[in-house]
Amino acid sequence: MDIYTSPDAGRALLDRYAELLDTWPVPAERLTVATTLGDTFALASGPANAPPVILVHGAMANSLSWYGDIAAWSRHHRVYAIDIPGEPGLSAPNRPPIGDYPAWLGEVMTGLGIESATVVGLSLGGWIATGLAVREPRRVERLVLICPGGIGKVRRGILLLALLLLAIGQRRRSQKLILGADLSDTGWFGEFFDRINRDFKPRRSDLPIYTDAELAGLTMPLLVLAGDKDALINGPETARRVRAHVPKADVRLLPGVGHLVTGQTATVAAFLG
Repeated sequence: MDIYTSPDAGRALLDRYAELLDTWPVPAERLTVATTLGDTFALASGPANAPPVILVHGAMANSLSWYGDIAAWSRHHRVYAIDIPGEPGLSAPNRPPIGDYPAWLGEVMTGLGIESATVVGLSLGGWIATGLAVREPRRVERLVLICPGGIGKVRRGILLLALLLLAIGQRRRSQKLILGADLSDTGWFGEFFDRINRDFKPRRSDLPIYTDAELAGLTMPLLVLAGDKDALINGPETARRVRAHVPKADVRLLPGVGHLVTGQTATVAAFLG
C-alpha cells in the first residue's frame, strides 16, 4: 500500500525524519525488529540494563512525538520509541487490519528481548497499548495512556471535517481542529507535522471501543491523561469510563487541553518511578 501521496513525497518526508532523528537529545541505538507486520524501527535510549519502557506514538506521527520527553524518561529507564507500521516513520509501510496491532507490539517486545515492560501509548498508540494489556496483561507492568483511543468515542463528525479540510489543502485549519493548537510557531515540529499533513495519507479505519469488562481487567498500575477539550476523542468520557471500571487508576482530565497533550513529562516520569 502506498501511504504517501507520491513516492517522491514519501522519500523526502523520510529523509527529513532522518535529519531530525540526528538531533535526538540523548544518545540512542537504532534497531530493527522483524515482525509479521514487517520490519519495525525502534530507537533505544537510556542505560542498557535499566527497566524497559516502550513508547508507542499516535496516528500521522512517529517517534519524534517523544522528543521533549526522552531526556527525562531515559535517565533511569531503557526507553524504546517504536515507529508504528503504516505511519510516517521508518517501519514497514504496511497497513493491516487495526486489530493486528496489539499482537504486533508483543512481537516487537519479544524481538527486543523484553518479557515485560512499562508501556506508554499516545492516541492510536494508546489503543494499541491497551490492547496488549487486555490480551497479555503479564507483559505490561505499568500502563500510561495519553489521550488514548478506544475508551472514549471518536468525535466522528469532527474527524470527517478535518479529513475534508486536508483534502482541499487546508492543512493548518485541519490540525488546529484536531489538536486544539496551532503548530505554525513551533519551529521544526510544526514544519514537519505540516509536511506529514501534506504528503501522507491518513488511515481511515475506526478504532474499536474496549468493553467495560476489558477495562476492568487492567489490574496493573495505570495512569490516564486526557484533555477535557479534546475535539477528536471524547476526553471526559475516557476519564469517566476508566474511573468507573479501574477505580485504582490515576486519571487526570486536564482542563482546557485538546488532543495535543503537552507539559506532562514530569507527571509521567514520576509514575515511571
